[in-house]
Amino acid sequence: MAIDYHKTAEMLVHELGGNENISNVSHCATRLRFILKDESIVNKDKVAKIPGVITTVSAGGQFQVVIGNHVKDAYNFVTQMITTDDKNASTPNKKTGVFSKIIDIISSIFAPFLYTLAACGILQGILGIFVALNAVDVNGGTYRILNFISWTAFTFLPVLIAITASKKFGVNTFVAVVIACALVCPDYIAMVDAGESITFLGIPVQLLSYTSTVIPIIISIWIASYIERFFNKILPLVIRNLFSAMFTITIMVPLTLLVFGPIGNLIGGAIGGAYNFLYNLSPVIAGIIVGAVWEILVIFGVHWGITPVTVGNYATLGYDTFTALQASAVFSLVGATFGVFFKTKSKEMKRVAASAGVTGLFGITEPAIYGVNLRLKKPMICGCIAGAVGGAIAGAFNSVSWAYNMPGIATLPAYFRAGHVTQFIGLLISIVVSFVLGGVLTYIVGFNEDEEKEEEYEKNSFENRIASGDALKIAAPVSGKVLSVSDVKDEVFSSGVLGRGVGIIPEEGKVYAPFDCMVEMVSDTKHAIGLLSDEGIMTLIHMGINTVNLDGKGFSVRVKKGERIKKGDLIAEFEKDFLIKEGYDPTVIFIVTELGEDQSVEIISSDRVNALESVMELKGTEVKDGE
Repeated sequence: MAIDYHKTAEMLVHELGGNENISNVSHCATRLRFILKDESIVNKDKVAKIPGVITTVSAGGQFQVVIGNHVKDAYNFVTQMITTDDKNASTPNKKTGVFSKIIDIISSIFAPFLYTLAACGILQGILGIFVALNAVDVNGGTYRILNFISWTAFTFLPVLIAITASKKFGVNTFVAVVIACALVCPDYIAMVDAGESITFLGIPVQLLSYTSTVIPIIISIWIASYIERFFNKILPLVIRNLFSAMFTITIMVPLTLLVFGPIGNLIGGAIGGAYNFLYNLSPVIAGIIVGAVWEILVIFGVHWGITPVTVGNYATLGYDTFTALQASAVFSLVGATFGVFFKTKSKEMKRVAASAGVTGLFGITEPAIYGVNLRLKKPMICGCIAGAVGGAIAGAFNSVSWAYNMPGIATLPAYFRAGHVTQFIGLLISIVVSFVLGGVLTYIVGFNEDEEKEEEYEKNSFENRIASGDALKIAAPVSGKVLSVSDVKDEVFSSGVLGRGVGIIPEEGKVYAPFDCMVEMVSDTKHAIGLLSDEGIMTLIHMGINTVNLDGKGFSVRVKKGERIKKGDLIAEFEKDFLIKEGYDPTVIFIVTELGEDQSVEIISSDRVNALESVMELKGTEVKDGE
């Protein structure tokens, strides 16, 4: 059954506490990355059971929801339902370690454009294959144009970083872009190439190339955020927009060239140098470590920490060894997933494993990790062992990646270069061994398939909460005499076209939340409130008949859209006597507005009911095979 990602987004926003609890949301290749004001109110088990959600991870100050290939679909729907501010894009002020904060910053900055870098990297690899086959004239216009296209994203990498960093640090995006462009400006590059000695206000400037660099621009935009806020605070409003931008740019570009650029280059060089030093000590041991632990890092969402290292290697060395070692980890987990596919007797697990395995072949491993291997435990261990073996092989062949990519069958051209065929063959051997060994080990070792547990998981999944033949009791929002909704004096409601439920002639004008829920709608005229229960039941509480004509007079609503409330919370009040005096029927209509084909509503209290006592129940009707 196809997943409705609009519904997935609705459930996510609801379970995460609504608009009020979500400070910001971003996404990477497979995950929605939420920054929440209060993560403690979130029931992770409920979130994990939402259709379309693979699992959840808390890391780097973010609540991460793993979706898979359709993450962009879910993201687009989520952003339509919430209001965010770029100033809230950073992790809220809570106790998170320095490492977590760094991971949060790196993931927020790099995630939006990684596919763009990978696309350019694949193009470089394809061009390399054509050159090796003498299928293209390297001096011709076609090659030269495609070649500079393939390098553009890396040449202007500081500009891409400036865009995302500006949102992370709360800087005017155009100011950040100008600062980055200044570092790769042709006039500045000409100075670097000429090697001339220049000074700024008498201070010598260290002329360094900032094309393809990472750390310098991140530091620069971070510092710029403080400078911009300072001038926004002290400058009069009439000149603020103009002069705040001018001062920020004029101060930050020279400061970057004099201080933060050299410091950033030093930091980036030291990080990359440390890894490359360890790699050169023993490529085989490095391969064993990377192949074994890479997917474990992915589980905790901290794999982003390696991104500056790999990008820096491409800029300084022209290649990267880490990505070649990482490839074995990717294919080993995919192999383990296919091992589960061939071993399992569960039709549902076969379906999940097949889908996750195919997705993993293209470099997206989260579905394979969370949906299959980690869930069954032993396949995860088998995959890590196979990854270590494959990594050792890649290290022994000194395999490298020549262009930025995310390992998968579509990105293999990025590992090929004429004159380095042996390294490429070693890479191919490593991923084949990883894949086959991961599958074979998983098939031999096996795993515990608790079918009853799986059936219980399916039974309690979010979309199947109202299962065939089950019933869910729903409490009354007000006290009073109960009517069938078909008996209320309103043709639209009594016809049932808006939903099924009850009418309650109220004894008082107090309305309570009938269940734990999120407020989906509050009418402008305050006479109607829509609620989405934790079980996913959409309901409407309509206070009085035709009371929309009162334009809010006599009504007081205590909640607002997107607010999460508990059963028993007072959500609204209305003046019953005022409604009667004005000639309106005060009957409160309480209906379930979205019923499935296999669901029905039955009244279980046909006389009088107290607020918060069960008044109706939602049932599933048994559907037999073939019907």
